[in-house]
Amino acid sequence: MAPRARKHKGLEPNLYQSERKNTTYYRYKHPITGAWHGMGDNKAKANAAARILNAKLLTGGAGLVERVLGIADKTISHLVERFRAERLPELGLAAGTQRNTEYRLNRIDQDLGNRIISTVTTQDCAEWLDNNFERNPYVKHRGTLIDLFRFGVTKGYLQNNPADPTYAQKQDKKARQRMTLEQYKALHTAAPPWLKIAMEIALITLQGRYEVCHMRYDAIRDCALHVVREKTKKNDWARLRIMMTPELEEVVRRSRDDGIVSPYIVHWRPSRIKPSKDTDHWSQFSPNKFGAEFRKVRDTLSVFTCMPKEERPTFHEIRSLGAWLYEQSGYQTDYVQQLMAHGDQAMTKYYQQGHSEKWVQVEAGLCINELIS
Repeated sequence: MAPRARKHKGLEPNLYQSERKNTTYYRYKHPITGAWHGMGDNKAKANAAARILNAKLLTGGAGLVERVLGIADKTISHLVERFRAERLPELGLAAGTQRNTEYRLNRIDQDLGNRIISTVTTQDCAEWLDNNFERNPYVKHRGTLIDLFRFGVTKGYLQNNPADPTYAQKQDKKARQRMTLEQYKALHTAAPPWLKIAMEIALITLQGRYEVCHMRYDAIRDCALHVVREKTKKNDWARLRIMMTPELEEVVRRSRDDGIVSPYIVHWRPSRIKPSKDTDHWSQFSPNKFGAEFRKVRDTLSVFTCMPKEERPTFHEIRSLGAWLYEQSGYQTDYVQQLMAHGDQAMTKYYQQGHSEKWVQVEAGLCINELIS
């Protein structure tokens, strides 16, 4: 027997029409709950809405397809595991960026791990982001979520990336202020010997906290200090041979003469010696420990305590101060760019900004005497 013809032809499934006061109205019947929803009197709009609703609500066919493809029971935890094993190693992330990415993946796994990949919607992603994060954490977790689902699309778990359409908030502008030369001098005066060494090396070589903590005496060879910039180490310009100037040699000499036997140029004698997974010698600073000790000294000085904590310059700002001082001393941008291991001059110029007002020298040469006489 042939199937019974639809009473209302030209309508999407679950869409029905009725007449009232010589006007045709449309209603949609929810295929699961049976509830009715008004769709107005515009047939084209009602059909369009019904098509979208049917695609979202009629999941039986999609479930069959997923079972055939073997992905019907795959969860977000499974996707996170594959992303860690296959995608993360390809990214070549710096150690700090790797840790932060792992932290965000752990949070996604913790909150969403038991969800079936194919059932996650844009609304699910948006609600998770809105309910848990604000500002920079929102931006960072959204980025990781997008990367994760993009990987899922490439592996056939999804047809579209549900996180991509979510609201893209802007990152906060950094509240941290630039370090002035006067602040540097005050901090240098109050600093213990190991911090004086670190501050001087950072100002001369323009290297960051990680590089300063990992500089070894045996990296000085052929009259040069060999440094690999951790953040950009996958690029050729990150490998530096910094020629040993008399001033840099003097800093290293003072470091050697402090009575502590250490392979590291910046080192200390902690109050309690204990093994650490972040260091390979008891006298070495881990970057996090170094940062904490730096803040302890900084926060005792009146030039910084008058500032909100989030605005106080970190050790990283010495790198920016040094870049500006090189500029003030007449060094060209490309010279500073190479020393900072930047891939382009725009980033170097960014580091040199914010220390003083810059004036553009121009000439106003119009002769107006003949014009107005």
